[in-house]
Amino acid sequence: MKTIAIAASAVVLTLAAVFAVKVASDRMQPMPEMTPVADSTTRPKQLWTCGMHPQVIQDHPGTCPICHMKLVPLNMDSDADTGNSADGKKKILYYWDPMLGPSSIAHAPGKSAMGMDLVPVYEDQQSAGPTVRIDPTIVQNMGVRTAEVSRGPLEKTVRTLGILEVPEPAQYEINLKVNGWIKNLYANQEGMHVHTGEPLFDLYSPDLQVAEEELIGAVRSLKSLDPKATDAMRMESQNLVDSAKQKLRLWGVADEDIASIANSDKAPETIPFRSPIGGHVADKMVVQGSAVQAGMKIMRIEGHTQLWLNAQVYEDNMPLVALGQTVEATVDAVPGKTFTGPITFIYPHLDHMARTERVRVTLDNPKHELSPGMYATANIITKPIADAVWVPREAVIDTGTRQIAFVAVRQGHFEPRKVRMGLMGDDDRVQILEGLAPGEMVVTSGQFLLDVESRTTEAIDKLRQSGGMAQ
Repeated sequence: MKTIAIAASAVVLTLAAVFAVKVASDRMQPMPEMTPVADSTTRPKQLWTCGMHPQVIQDHPGTCPICHMKLVPLNMDSDADTGNSADGKKKILYYWDPMLGPSSIAHAPGKSAMGMDLVPVYEDQQSAGPTVRIDPTIVQNMGVRTAEVSRGPLEKTVRTLGILEVPEPAQYEINLKVNGWIKNLYANQEGMHVHTGEPLFDLYSPDLQVAEEELIGAVRSLKSLDPKATDAMRMESQNLVDSAKQKLRLWGVADEDIASIANSDKAPETIPFRSPIGGHVADKMVVQGSAVQAGMKIMRIEGHTQLWLNAQVYEDNMPLVALGQTVEATVDAVPGKTFTGPITFIYPHLDHMARTERVRVTLDNPKHELSPGMYATANIITKPIADAVWVPREAVIDTGTRQIAFVAVRQGHFEPRKVRMGLMGDDDRVQILEGLAPGEMVVTSGQFLLDVESRTTEAIDKLRQSGGMAQ
């Protein structure tokens, strides 16, 4: 038994020595290189979507619940644009003076025209969402077109409608200062044209007969004076003649008719009353033989050699309108011809129902091509903005609560940018007050598809952060 115990102890000691030598040998060997195991928490979670319905997003493979097509994996490339430069600093879009607006935009630090330091505008301040990355081939298939953000004068033509009216100074009302009867009516129909000094009617009036006799008697008395009469007597007789003429003149008798009466031996039965201006007969109140009284309106004469165009301008365009600006007007009755005139008056009140203000334009009408009551289309040539940052109107998506433009930062990369529009100019140009700098390229066609892609990318980013699933 003792021999067996001694033999077992020897075996145990031998095995222990062999294990010790093995451990020492392993310690002397270099450590094998460790292969790091990817941490699943550092990788973006793989998502699947439908090519026909991009709003369907799942965190596992399957089929689209709408069209039952097989879902495809989303591109989980984490190389997203962060809006930072290579050294980690925020990317500066441009510098400007907020007090002066877009006219002070510069691409380098400096001072504005007011002597203030230009303030940098960073990319993340104007970002409206994540950058959209699209394969250049797909971009071409989408029909994406771009245009450069420009800087320069922006012209604005205010287009409006108006009605032609007779100018107030060109209207003359014919009335009488004596009683009488219309003996002969020459202006016997409304609308007929009369010239200055042309007889309108002959008036018989007992009061005029007395005044005529007074003038004829005064003239006869002056002519019958003795050649040896004193100067005082001649002056007195002349004063009587002048007084009789003035009386007829105040009653509306023309000078040529007064001279004819003075040279007559007998007072004529009637006296003609002539038109004081050239124009058209309107509002004729009498016919031949009518009895008239002092102060009674006989008719009105309207001159049409000039007309007023009263145009209605919406209140948001009124700051652009000023006296003296040129207006180009067209009417359907004279196709192919443009009538030009200045703004001569701006009415001081606003129509609270139509939200418009009246602007008066004076148009020459020597050939009487225009008539009162015609509708006219008017284009008001306003003073342009000398220095404006502008883009094509189709480049801006106006959602009602915000305005977005997509900027092509590089090939296949489009960044949604919050902008603020200003004046709407001619040729579908719009002023940009904030968000874009001259020289940048904005998308003018296909931006609605980019907007959908941007919103989808934003939804995916939110899904990644929440770890949820959207369907």
